[in-house]
Amino acid sequence: MTTVQESHPRVRVVEVNRISDAFLRAELEGSALAGLELPGVPDEACVFYFPLPEGGHDHLGRWYTLRRVTPDATRATIDVLCHDGGVGAGWARRAAVGDELGISRVNSWFRRPADARWQVLIGDAAVLPAIARIVEESPDGLATEVVAELTEGSEQAQGAEIPPMPSGARVRRVSAAPGTSALDEIVRGLELPDGPGYVYVCGEAAATRAARKVLRHERGLRPVDYGVLGYWRRDAERFRKRYEAAPDRFAQAWAEAEAGGGGDEERVLDLYESKLSEAGLI
Repeated sequence: MTTVQESHPRVRVVEVNRISDAFLRAELEGSALAGLELPGVPDEACVFYFPLPEGGHDHLGRWYTLRRVTPDATRATIDVLCHDGGVGAGWARRAAVGDELGISRVNSWFRRPADARWQVLIGDAAVLPAIARIVEESPDGLATEVVAELTEGSEQAQGAEIPPMPSGARVRRVSAAPGTSALDEIVRGLELPDGPGYVYVCGEAAATRAARKVLRHERGLRPVDYGVLGYWRRDAERFRKRYEAAPDRFAQAWAEAEAGGGGDEERVLDLYESKLSEAGLI
């Protein structure tokens, strides 16, 4: 058993199950969950601080979707992708009942409009737990398509959990070569239904940036009609070092983007990404 020794509130692992070749499911218990005042939305996520093999714990924290939460918010489930590398995945391979995880912060990003008649949910294996809960908690009759981008030959491709779908939903698997993603090509080729709907794309940061540009500039969707979120970075360590070496440059780029964006959040993102790219920061 590994115990987190620091100031973050803690939750305790009370059950561990390998639900597929790709995912480990951990049941967590503790009053710290209720203390976060969870919003109760399908993609609610918390920052977890995982025990490290050499002792102590990860001090940066990692976002994970709460797959399920009890009504009193004292017990929750997380599904952890057991991929190569990564603090969470490393812990998942040695997780045991009694482990303690630090926990802090809560957020959500899924903003499907109330009048949506259909939704398309797109993501790589890391996003499947969030997509699973979104699907399960979707209104009856909402037409749903799930597009799962899975790496060729990986454990994820062989055993990734695809959730049960409501009536009218369908699942499509798309293969990607190791170290690549084609989220932009996926959204470029989507056949979208008529009427109001929502496209939600999550995955690796560079891939989702490319997908957002296609949705906004090629497909011409309104910002309210889509959501895009970078769940992880393929070059996370290099990016962290770039940021820590020049935080003021990132702050300046954001300030300039906000000043030129005219209050349009998507325009601000366009400008911000452009400025970071020009400076060689992304």
